[in-house]
Amino acid sequence: MFQDVFYGMESVRQKVYKEFNKTQESVSEDVQIIRKWLQTQPHLPEIMSDIAISKFLMLNKFSIEKTKQKIDMYYTIRSLLPDMYDQCNPKLPCMKAAIDSCYFFLHPVVLEESNRVCMFKLKKPNTNTPREIIMLGMNFTELRLAEDYAMYDVWIFDLATYSLNDSLKLTPSIIVKTLTIYEKVFSLRVKALYLLNTPSYISNILAFLKTLVKPKLFNRIHIHQDAEVLKEIFSDDILPKDYGGSGPSLEQLNGLMKVKLEQFQDRFDQLDQMRVDESLRPEKLVNNDILGFHGNFKKLNVD
Repeated sequence: MFQDVFYGMESVRQKVYKEFNKTQESVSEDVQIIRKWLQTQPHLPEIMSDIAISKFLMLNKFSIEKTKQKIDMYYTIRSLLPDMYDQCNPKLPCMKAAIDSCYFFLHPVVLEESNRVCMFKLKKPNTNTPREIIMLGMNFTELRLAEDYAMYDVWIFDLATYSLNDSLKLTPSIIVKTLTIYEKVFSLRVKALYLLNTPSYISNILAFLKTLVKPKLFNRIHIHQDAEVLKEIFSDDILPKDYGGSGPSLEQLNGLMKVKLEQFQDRFDQLDQMRVDESLRPEKLVNNDILGFHGNFKKLNVD
């Protein structure tokens, strides 16, 4: 059994830095540039840690300007989308109920090419609360800013227990807001998305998704009627026992995620209090991307 969600990160970090022709020294120099910029942004609620800054640099392929934009939005979006961010602390009953209703975790083993696997499966049909599940995933991202150096994502959704009622709860508004957060804050870098044991009614969700994401990303969605593809993604020693492998069970991997969330409880308590002070922003937001996205969404003809 793995002792931690994030282990072996030093070798992963070195691999990512090599991919972008960076060294620890050059990254540290970039971090200091961002830190000095943060000191000129009085509207932001904190000076971000050097580690988190380095992760934002990495996610933005070490572009200084893009990193500045994403860090600003990391704080700003909490006020722009309060219905998503309010009540998302992992210690809250609604969030505890969410993680207990499903198997939802980051797999401890980073696959080749620095891919971090995120797996999801409901334990029972019609126990899904989409907003809480999605914000649980955002909380995972908070953990990754502190400890993870995996660059890319592989998402695996086992829909064997996903009912029609569950799919109806996943409204277009929630989908749009989720994509907004991932793209505008965390620079969505999905190598592949696997839908396992896929029911026919998922086609409606996919049709809507196709109108929102770029074709390059949509083409990375792979639909399967069973879970056999997992044997191609994982070696037998890390494939969960639930799928015929000899790795930890889904329950064990879920438990590992709960422990990690508890370890970062102080950070989640801090985030509850963090909001930008728009009156102090050096350059005012005018029709920003997030609000523009919402405006476009209202024009969509969704059945």
